[in-house]
Amino acid sequence: MAITSLLNLGGNTVYTPPKDVKSTDTNIPVRNPNAVAPQEHYSGQKSGIYYLPGLMNISTAGNEVISRFMEQVELQKVGRTSDFARWDSQNDMLTTVDSMFATEDALGAQDSISRFFNNWNSLGQNPQDEAARQDVLSSSESMMQMLRGQRETLTATSRALAEAVHESLAELNEKLQALVDINARLAAPENAGGRADLIRERNAIVQAISEKLDIETNVNAHEQMQLSTRSGFVLVDATSAYTLQLSEPSVASRLTPASTFDGNVTFSGSSSREVTLEITQGGAVGTGEVRFRASLDGKRSWFSDAEGNDIQFAIASNGTAPSVQSLNVTFNSNAGMLASGDTFAIVPKQHVTGFTPHGRINLTPQTFFDGSDNELRITGGQIAGLMQLRDTKIGAYAEKLDKLASVLITEVNKLHAQGASTVPQSEVTATNAVVNPDAPLAGNSSGLATGKAISAGKMTLIASNIETGKPAPTTAYGIIDFSSVAPYVRDFDPAVHSLNNVRDAINSSLGQFGSATIENSMLKITAAENHTFSFGEDSSGLFAALGMNTFFAGTTASDMDVHERVRANVHAINAGVINNAGSVARENGDTAKSIAALKERSFSFSTPGEATKTVSARDYYSALSAQAKDDATTALYKTQFNEALLLDLSRQNATMHGSSLDADISEMTRFQHSYKAAAKLITSAEDMMQVIAGMPN
Repeated sequence: MAITSLLNLGGNTVYTPPKDVKSTDTNIPVRNPNAVAPQEHYSGQKSGIYYLPGLMNISTAGNEVISRFMEQVELQKVGRTSDFARWDSQNDMLTTVDSMFATEDALGAQDSISRFFNNWNSLGQNPQDEAARQDVLSSSESMMQMLRGQRETLTATSRALAEAVHESLAELNEKLQALVDINARLAAPENAGGRADLIRERNAIVQAISEKLDIETNVNAHEQMQLSTRSGFVLVDATSAYTLQLSEPSVASRLTPASTFDGNVTFSGSSSREVTLEITQGGAVGTGEVRFRASLDGKRSWFSDAEGNDIQFAIASNGTAPSVQSLNVTFNSNAGMLASGDTFAIVPKQHVTGFTPHGRINLTPQTFFDGSDNELRITGGQIAGLMQLRDTKIGAYAEKLDKLASVLITEVNKLHAQGASTVPQSEVTATNAVVNPDAPLAGNSSGLATGKAISAGKMTLIASNIETGKPAPTTAYGIIDFSSVAPYVRDFDPAVHSLNNVRDAINSSLGQFGSATIENSMLKITAAENHTFSFGEDSSGLFAALGMNTFFAGTTASDMDVHERVRANVHAINAGVINNAGSVARENGDTAKSIAALKERSFSFSTPGEATKTVSARDYYSALSAQAKDDATTALYKTQFNEALLLDLSRQNATMHGSSLDADISEMTRFQHSYKAAAKLITSAEDMMQVIAGMPN
């Protein structure tokens, strides 16, 4: 190596600042995990290194870059913390729910639904066998316990999640107030010397808040931090905090200028979804002319019929409205007129609200049918995770369980209501009530929960003499004739006939051999003395929809039960059908065989926001179980994904703040050795020059 090269190498290395390790020197930056870089003042120097041998410093331009980078890392860390907390709060609970559904193999030959239908098949083969009847009852109990138990577990889980949200909100409100206190202390002149410690404390509070919900921060020139949700709701405005609460179910109204409505809207029931009602035809409540439409996704879409037209719900003259999403709604008003465009937002569940000087705002997380979040609500953090789990996941599972139970109840009852047993009936009372007995039964105004299962057709009801066993003369054919009631047609039409019309038609058809009344909005049929009833063909499905001569009672997984008449006497199970003589043969098992055949039949299942599925009951349950597993897997993946990103940001944060001082010392020692080696190169070069200079010519 040439002497000039040695000198250049040594000189360049010397002018690269050595890093003497001195704990009190400025060449070790203050790199505490939550420390704040000191304010720098520009002096015109923009180079990365000062060319002064033996000194190490960073230019103001370099400090600015590092400061901005650190700020971006902190912001990303806060946002990622919210996303991680959202999914982490769901992970364990979804795994538990998945385990609950996985206990039943919906495709196995021995699952509860299969056993239920298999036992009906056995009864159809031997209807006189009491053991076969007991097996039907036993498997019914097993299936109901499965569905009802899972539904109760989901309900209990929802309550537990609400409690967890309540606790999380209490902790959040404490942190918000602590942030206000920090702002006040930073503004006090006497705390100027402790600024770094206060900011370090503030950063820890912000980190804790980001675990609860998604936030954005802003610090003004006086180090006063303002905090808001990503949607823009102000949580801290430097001097005061706006708390969040878990509020009880409520209704919020928004009336148009044309409205003079002076009443309120009340409801009963509960749902995991928010319901928006919009008046489409105004008027006074008591006229029965007011109409409204309903939405489950904040007016993005509306309940519609098969043709895609918005369903118009009518408000009865007494203020009652049809059931919407399992909610019974009532409009109360002393005076005033509703106007088209008036809206009523029903939140039928405990929900998160923010309180401001101008009123209360609903911040409850909401997921639309396309899977996107409502950006005007809370979208991140533990609170969002728990609420979305309760409403979007648990709520959807509950809806599907209810739908499965509803289809099982409806389809079994349709067949059982047309069957017969050897146990006579002299009085039959419906188990399902209506809201308005004057409204057509298939319309929304009737309020019959099972109204959609009714169609136009014929009903058969025969009154028989107990002593002779023969049908009464006027009911020999058993057909209920509607010719005596408007619109004076023989067959039942649910689009026209009300429960009052059904009562009148039965009275007309039975004559002196029986009577029909309406008690507590439910139909009741009573046979004349020394007479009993037998039910025959019912192509309309009306008796099943009303809950008369049925096997099941109830309409959902929550209230699904075996009819008390069947539970009290297994011989009351309708295994057969009545013959032309108006009686049932003990060896007849036609009804039981028809019910057994439902095992392989496909039915239409529809829940809000999803396309209608046409599958068997067992396959539908299997799909529900698979969905729970997919949701649990997704939550685990999202948790791990966000955790990995959060750890990476934490590593960057630690590197910038020098959390590993040992690594810094090692690096500085390496540079120091390089500096000394370069000095030796220069010394060696000098010695060589002197040797050369002393050599003889």
